[in-house]
Amino acid sequence: MPHTCQVTVLSSGTTGPVYHTTEKAMFDQDTWRARIAERLSGFARNPRQDIQITGTGSLLAYLAVGTLEPFLEAYQHEPIAAVLTLAEITRGPGADLIVRRAGQMRYQVARLIERELRTRPEMRAAVEQLFIGLQVITLARQRLNSSRDEWFRTTLMAELDGFTPGEFVHLRRQLADAGWQSRYETIRSLRSRNGYYSTSDLVLLHDGLSDSASHVRAAAARMLGHFAGTPPVPLVKALTRVALYDCDLETRFAAARTLGALRDRIASPQLIDYLGQCLVDEDSFVRSAAALALGQLGELAGAPVLIARLTDLLSDSDVYAREAAARALGRIGAAAATTKVFNALTRAMEDPDASVHEAAVESLRQLRKVRSPLPLSSSRHPSEPLVV
Repeated sequence: MPHTCQVTVLSSGTTGPVYHTTEKAMFDQDTWRARIAERLSGFARNPRQDIQITGTGSLLAYLAVGTLEPFLEAYQHEPIAAVLTLAEITRGPGADLIVRRAGQMRYQVARLIERELRTRPEMRAAVEQLFIGLQVITLARQRLNSSRDEWFRTTLMAELDGFTPGEFVHLRRQLADAGWQSRYETIRSLRSRNGYYSTSDLVLLHDGLSDSASHVRAAAARMLGHFAGTPPVPLVKALTRVALYDCDLETRFAAARTLGALRDRIASPQLIDYLGQCLVDEDSFVRSAAALALGQLGELAGAPVLIARLTDLLSDSDVYAREAAARALGRIGAAAATTKVFNALTRAMEDPDASVHEAAVESLRQLRKVRSPLPLSSSRHPSEPLVV
C-alpha cells in the first residue's frame, strides 16, 4: 500500500485564508511499478512503433527509459522519497550516476540514457537491478501475445549479447526461460481433476493468469471455467483483469467465456457495476472487452443502465466495441428487447463493417424470439428503418 503524507493547501476564504489538509501518495516502489505499467500500454499495441516514438534505437534503451522516467518525474517534486525508493532497489556508482544526472536526463531522457547505457558499466548494472526489482520484464511480457513475446525475448537477448558475458547475468537468466510450454502443459493437466481442484491447483491457476506467455494465461482461464466450486475472490479479480486488460484477444475471450461459465457463482453486484463502468472507459480496448464480458453474463447483465450503455456503444468509434455491444444485447435477452434497442440494432445493420452488421442481425433475431408483439418505430421518416 502506498505511503501517504499530509499536504496543507492554502486557499482564500471570505474571512481570510483557509487551510485544507489532504493526503498525497508518496513515491514508492508500488507507485513506480504502476507508472511503468502505464507507459507499457502503448507497447503492447505496436512494440516497434512505440520504441521509435520514444526516440530510442534499441529495446534495452526503450525499457530503461520507461523505467527511469517515473523516477525522474518524482525527483522533481519529491526528491527525498524518490532517492530513498531508488536506494531500496539499487545502490552504488550506478545509482549515484542516476541521481547526479536526474536534472539533465529529464529533458533529454532517451538520448542520454541510451548513451550512458552504451558507455557506463555502472549504469548498466543499476538498470539491470531496477529491471529485476521493479519486475519490468514481466510487466512488458504480460502485455504481449505469444509471437510478440518471443520477438521481445530474442531481441533483448541479442542486444545483451553485445555486452560482456559478465554483465546482465540475472537478466539473461530471466530471458533464457522459454519454458512456457511446460507451464502450459502443467495447467492443461488439471483436466484430469474433472473440475475438483485443490487449493494448490487454484494457486497454480492464479499464477497462470498473470504468466508472461499468453498461451499460459488463456489455458489458466479455460481451466478455471471447469471449476466445480466457487472461485475465491482474488481469483475472480485476476480473471476479470485478464478479460478486460489482457493484450491478447484469444486470452481475453477465454477469460470472458469463463466469466460466463461461472456467472451464477461469481456475478456479484460489484463485479457487474465494475464492468458497466468499463463500458465508458477512455480506452476502446477496455470498452470492447467489457461489452464482451457482459455478453457472456447474459441476462444477469440486464440492468437498464447497462443496456443503455451497450446501446450507446453501438455508435462507438471503435469497430470492436460496436460488434461486442451488438452481440451482448442479443445475449442479454428479454430485458434488452425494447423499442430503443431494436431501433439501434436496426441502424447497426447498416454499419459498414461486416462483423458489426452480422452481430446486429443475429441479436435482432435472438431478441425477436423473446418479444411479442415486435416493436414498431414511430418515425414516419422514409430513411429510418421500420422494425417489424
